[in-house]
Amino acid sequence: MKKGIIWGIVPLFLLLLLLYFALFPLRNTEAPELPQNTAGASAVKDPAKIEFREVWGYLMRGGEKSFKAEAPLTDIFYFSCGVNSKGRLNMNVSPPKLPPLKGKKRRVHLVISELDRSDLMHKCLNPAYGIRDYLIDDILELSAKFDGIQIDFEAVSGRDRMDFFRFLELVKMGLDEGKIFSVAVPARVSRVRDDPYDYFRIADRAHRVFVMAYDQHWSTGTPGPVASLSWCRKVMDYAGSSVPREKLVMGLPLYGRAWYNRIESCSISAGQAGTLMTKKSAVSGYSAESGIKITFSDSDVIVFFDNVDATKEKLLLYSAYVDSVGFWRLGMDRPELWGEINLIK
Repeated sequence: MKKGIIWGIVPLFLLLLLLYFALFPLRNTEAPELPQNTAGASAVKDPAKIEFREVWGYLMRGGEKSFKAEAPLTDIFYFSCGVNSKGRLNMNVSPPKLPPLKGKKRRVHLVISELDRSDLMHKCLNPAYGIRDYLIDDILELSAKFDGIQIDFEAVSGRDRMDFFRFLELVKMGLDEGKIFSVAVPARVSRVRDDPYDYFRIADRAHRVFVMAYDQHWSTGTPGPVASLSWCRKVMDYAGSSVPREKLVMGLPLYGRAWYNRIESCSISAGQAGTLMTKKSAVSGYSAESGIKITFSDSDVIVFFDNVDATKEKLLLYSAYVDSVGFWRLGMDRPELWGEINLIK
């Protein structure tokens, strides 16, 4: 979701990074706890848990074993069912079997995704190609197995924006009563001209709008935090002015980024970040603004990652505006994070 979704494909620079650390062994082979509250007054002080009505988590297909039963997640977004080159879906998808949450069934949503093929999106959304209605039929058929459907189309171009808005209308109209229809949108800090992800228009066509408030800095950009606190505040301010509160869900990252040569990067989990911190040459620091930053005295590697405190700062920020948040993605988290969240009864 994700410009950082390429976790399934191990790029060359990740292999080089792993090789580097294999040649220069770590002091400890077990992933330690990430440090908390190392910045004095800038760190979170309030020990109280933060309350939300809905807490979403994105679960990769095939990653069911990473699911933590104790996580206070009301909604699971099963990622994903991709659009093939003919504009159709794999119909052989079923909800994962998950433990209940305090005796209640968690809602499971299917994510319909296409992340980078704008030409395919054009053909799928423009009714002149005769593909759109078949794709919608596939989505509606699959929806019978799930509590909701999410559209995560990240490659829609400006020329296709009106066709995209109409596509969303048709999907929502076709869903059975009680099904939750959500749309994932990229982070914005202001309105963009001819934006296919216009928050106002999409909010009119969906039950929920999931704002992917991450990837401020990403794989081919310059090193920096995945989601700095000041940037998140700007994203929240704009989203809060564009989407009704009851429909808005703010996204948070559970991953960090390691830049191998300060130009290319790969996503890393909490455990991987903790392991990197144990290297003798590692120099780390924390701030509420940027989370944890790790540099190395013997290499150009630079890492940014949110520990529990940094994530809690964002949760506190969002809780003042909305009562729903979501995490990308499960399996990259630290279990102690879930102890910081309470569900509103």
